[in-house]
Amino acid sequence: MSILMQRLLSFYFDLDCTITYKPSMQNRSETALIISPEEVKILLNHFPKGICSFDLEMTGLSALFDKVIEIAACKIEPDGKVTTFHSLVNPLITIPEHTIEYHGLHNEDLRDAPTLKKPLKDFIDFYGNTPLLAHNAKFDISFIIRGIHEYNYPVSLSDIYDSCIFPRTLYKKADIKPKSFKLGDLAEFFDIKFIHHIALEDSVVAMKVFARCLMYFDDQAGDKSLKDLAYLFKLNSFKPSGNYILGRKHVCLKEFVQNKTNIQIKYSGGSYKNEFREVKPISLMALPNGLVLYALCVKSQMNKYFILKKIKDIKE
Repeated sequence: MSILMQRLLSFYFDLDCTITYKPSMQNRSETALIISPEEVKILLNHFPKGICSFDLEMTGLSALFDKVIEIAACKIEPDGKVTTFHSLVNPLITIPEHTIEYHGLHNEDLRDAPTLKKPLKDFIDFYGNTPLLAHNAKFDISFIIRGIHEYNYPVSLSDIYDSCIFPRTLYKKADIKPKSFKLGDLAEFFDIKFIHHIALEDSVVAMKVFARCLMYFDDQAGDKSLKDLAYLFKLNSFKPSGNYILGRKHVCLKEFVQNKTNIQIKYSGGSYKNEFREVKPISLMALPNGLVLYALCVKSQMNKYFILKKIKDIKE
């Protein structure tokens, strides 16, 4: 039986209530999606040395204590060849039930998979110094840089681009736009059918979405540059590994993030400088300027990045 037929026989309704299908475990390393010649051409026009889109599945969103369980990537070579990378990863911790409903991976599925050290090294070798692309890239890159520091791997010169920020900025004033900038809604907007939360599928769709946005960008951008709209930072701009350890004052944040407990923080910046404000913690992550708490600010109802060294006090 063909891989496609096996997939077609296993339809299910995903969390967005759109019909999709879930591949068997042995087929997570394959995809029926194709990067078209037109998409390859527009990508190489902007990235003549190639570009690599990647996606991770994790046990949670916080790189400081959650673990990678799947790495996948899709790379456009300078000659137009499309290559892919895939590895499952044994996290050596129990996968939380509330995340399994998204990625479909159980501990028994990963029992024989390698731990992160070798898959991460293989992935680093795969992308080299190629520019990296991901959807909501700050989250995925936070896990990659944490692993790079943990295993003392070299940090590449790769530029980091985001396939979520790009369309959000690009279509901000457009008459016709996606209903949101989640990957599933962008795929629907561009009529791309895929299996969401399967790392290889997500990486290919991020590449296709980015290519479609580049086509629109070339027609509409005016005096804006691609770096203005989609660029984040260089991978080697992250601080040394010692900066990614929770200090005594902030170690309590781990429990608050895991339990999704609303807290009060006094922050030496922003509109409510040095005042306590209520936030709903989402993630603890690494960014080039150090550790940050990603949280919903209850007053503004906006998700924000709070630099830990600027959080002066915390209370429940």
